[in-house]
Amino acid sequence: MQITYLGHAGFLVETEQAILVTDPWLSPEGAFDSAWFQFPCNHGLAPFVREKLQNTNKRRYLYVSHEHRDHFDPAFLQTLPTEGMTFVVPHFQRPALRTELARFRPAELISCAHGQPVPIPDGYVKLYLDDSGLNRDSAILIKTGGQAFLNMNDCKLYDEVGSIREQEGPISVLTCQFSGATWHPTCYEYETSEYERISRQKLTGKFEMVARAIDAVRPGVYVPSAGPACFLDPMLMHLNFEPVNIFPRASQFLAYLRNRLAPTQTRLADVMPGDVIRADSGELQASGEERVSEETFHSYICEYAKRYGSYFADSRPRHSERELDAMLEKLRIELQRKLATFILRERVRVPLYFGFCDSTEEMLRIDFQDNRVDRVPEIRDQDYYSLRAPAWQIARILNRAITWEEFALTFRMRLNRRPDVYQTLIQGFLLMEPEDMNWFCAKLLEIEERQKRIIIEAEGTRYSIDRYCPHQGGDLSQGWLADGRLWTCPRHRWQFALDKDGRCLTSNGSIHAVCLEND
Repeated sequence: MQITYLGHAGFLVETEQAILVTDPWLSPEGAFDSAWFQFPCNHGLAPFVREKLQNTNKRRYLYVSHEHRDHFDPAFLQTLPTEGMTFVVPHFQRPALRTELARFRPAELISCAHGQPVPIPDGYVKLYLDDSGLNRDSAILIKTGGQAFLNMNDCKLYDEVGSIREQEGPISVLTCQFSGATWHPTCYEYETSEYERISRQKLTGKFEMVARAIDAVRPGVYVPSAGPACFLDPMLMHLNFEPVNIFPRASQFLAYLRNRLAPTQTRLADVMPGDVIRADSGELQASGEERVSEETFHSYICEYAKRYGSYFADSRPRHSERELDAMLEKLRIELQRKLATFILRERVRVPLYFGFCDSTEEMLRIDFQDNRVDRVPEIRDQDYYSLRAPAWQIARILNRAITWEEFALTFRMRLNRRPDVYQTLIQGFLLMEPEDMNWFCAKLLEIEERQKRIIIEAEGTRYSIDRYCPHQGGDLSQGWLADGRLWTCPRHRWQFALDKDGRCLTSNGSIHAVCLEND
């Protein structure tokens, strides 16, 4: 098995009888309304992928892990010979990805359930799905010729990697995300010291989570992938150069692993787009043309951004006060429609304010308790959540050019919350499409109703706790103890204080604790 790294989360896997391309993001327009761009630039690999897929002597497969545009790149897929290919996709509850991929008219589209094997000429592939409401993602195992490639993408099924290793045997190559990809704390109005404190905390948790996955899988080679992107929009350029944030580069993460995992038999591969890995020997061939070091990073990003010149300025329409007023009303109607389908709204006890950065005339106040969205002149509550974004970006949502989830990943907004504690339900309300709200709520209720218990031991004391995390159902039996008292979920690193009756320190929502008893 030969694996060519295509950049970000993309790989081209070649066997004697098959070619599999996974998550190829190669379009020069970037992703999330051109908020994210590939780092390093990988646009020059598009002809290479097209040429490989012209080989009709081999079976050709495309796998797309989920619908985020840094993994699902419709513009690039339109350039491929899809009529002769087999698409392998996860069978999510939301059918959007399957529907969009079907429009490319592949020879076959296989929609896979969790753990379902799909035969390929000289082996098989399996998908592992995380379809837990706020997260919709998948991982893929490619097994052929005695070699196995486990590609986790952004998928956070870290509580399952040990069992995958037990079932499938040795893993030749493991790859997974190591950087952050969220609007917290990226878009929140924190003082610099608080912003850096939260960023460090998130990075430490993420690094440890991946290190534990490597310990559990014991792969021959680990490849850092699925981020970070870079940000070429002048609104976002500062994110590339902040001394501390949630977007570490691969070299920084690998330095952490060399210290955390030593000694280890796993080879840590610092790859660039175009580099090739042999799964049987772990040999790395540095074939990529775009090579960036810590020393050249700053100049590289500046030169990269220059290529786009006036691209961003030309795409930002200005709106009159009359147009802003009409758009605010359209947004009010949209949010009221979302609220009407939000069956858990009464659990949210603080309002959400939503407005435009371009205008301070009025905002919207979403009152979850009273099921209403009103236009108001200012924030009038002591406890609240707030979000402001450019009007032109909100227009893209209202015109259905981007989804609410894609909007969140543009990072072109400013948020605030008082008190500063995460609430799953507000996050879900903002990110979900109206048609998905009921399913999201039902999923949370299903997690609440799970009754299975486990015994854990911490500092010489045994505790009986709920097995599944109340956030998104992570298996707490695979968690770990931090600071002698915090039981940590292996999926999203939610922490529960064993010395405070299992109280969650991550969220103040009504779904916030594991039931805890001394054993």
